[in-house]
Amino acid sequence: MLRHIAAVLPAALLVGSLAAQTDPVVASRAAYQEAVAAYKARDLAGFLRSATEASRLRPTHGGALYALASAHALLGDTTAAVAALRRFAALGYTADLAADSDFVGLNGAPALLEVRDALARNAAPLAAARPAFTLAERDLLTEGIAYDPGARAFFVGSVHRRKILRVDAKGGVTEFVPPETGGLWAPLGMRVDAARRCLWVASTAVPQMLGYAAADSFRSGLFRFDLQSGKPTGRFPVPDDGEPHALGDVIVSRAGDVYATDSRSPRLYRVRSGADSLEVFLESSLLLSGQGLALDPDERSLYVADYARGILHIDLATRAISLVPAPDDVLALGIDGLYQVGGTLIGIQNGITPHRVARFTLDPTGTRIASSTVLERARPDYAEPTLGVVVDRELFYVANSQWERFRDDEGSTHRPSCGRRWCCVCGFDSPPGRN
Repeated sequence: MLRHIAAVLPAALLVGSLAAQTDPVVASRAAYQEAVAAYKARDLAGFLRSATEASRLRPTHGGALYALASAHALLGDTTAAVAALRRFAALGYTADLAADSDFVGLNGAPALLEVRDALARNAAPLAAARPAFTLAERDLLTEGIAYDPGARAFFVGSVHRRKILRVDAKGGVTEFVPPETGGLWAPLGMRVDAARRCLWVASTAVPQMLGYAAADSFRSGLFRFDLQSGKPTGRFPVPDDGEPHALGDVIVSRAGDVYATDSRSPRLYRVRSGADSLEVFLESSLLLSGQGLALDPDERSLYVADYARGILHIDLATRAISLVPAPDDVLALGIDGLYQVGGTLIGIQNGITPHRVARFTLDPTGTRIASSTVLERARPDYAEPTLGVVVDRELFYVANSQWERFRDDEGSTHRPSCGRRWCCVCGFDSPPGRN
């Protein structure tokens, strides 16, 4: 079961549109929805046909692979079902096959035991990091974290309380930005500009925050605060164009240029150093659900984690954008936070099960993924890991944001439309509340 993933595209885009004919992700979503409908109607031949197409278009997508395995199992093709499950496991996913009646017909197949063992290994916790600090408040709903190297202090944003906490070098916690300061909505991604002594915050109005008003739904912008006092020094809203927006992460170049992703629109925004407004830096259909950002060491390239598509590469000089290809055995979907460490990219993947942190090694050109390594996985203390910050080549990240504690009636994680266990990824390709 793949959990905590929210719908990105309206239903109209899932059927018969031009985009669905040309974009493999959108077309795969449409095929997946057709598979769901066929499954409900017990049209097993149609179920297999649509699941096969969905998987062909998105060969590393767990939901499509699991549906394909289910279709083969229900039609009695043990060999094909096991093959799909074997690939599902090889990519690092996990599932409880014994709890799914679709696979009863596979019981007793020798190859199934091997697959179950692989899925169990994928679910086994891998914990390499140690806790850096904890926060006493139980209803913060944390998302972003930033670091001031001068003061050796961390900043942690509370989505629910609409405030930012400061954690000093001795672990002391103070309220750095009080609730709603400067009109702050829910603070999401954050970055410190140490040279200019300010904190940049991507902020969006989401139902999980206190004081949420439906009229502000998914209004969004960048906020800047003085790094010493916490006082607001700038507000850069996304222009109100009648469309939903959700700036979710931000990065600052050495020159002071600020970039931000908008997971609700296909745009990347920028605030030039010294500018007083937000501008669209790039617009592309490749951006389905932009999340974390990472600059390469010479700051000529910007990498963007797209929850639904993988990792994107942007040439900052030409603004050319392209998908970073990966080998067949590398799973680069569901990345929320993205960070550059020593020429590699580190991704926090909360869009797959189990949640994990993985290193993606790039080829010498920086435009292809050569391999990946899982660094952490399925920690017992995980409760929706989200974003992080690199400090002296070490990654500090929010391990238990607790998004899952905020229910629908409080503004919560979205739920799948179809009710099936494996349907939790039927077109659901954004982090909860941040899509």
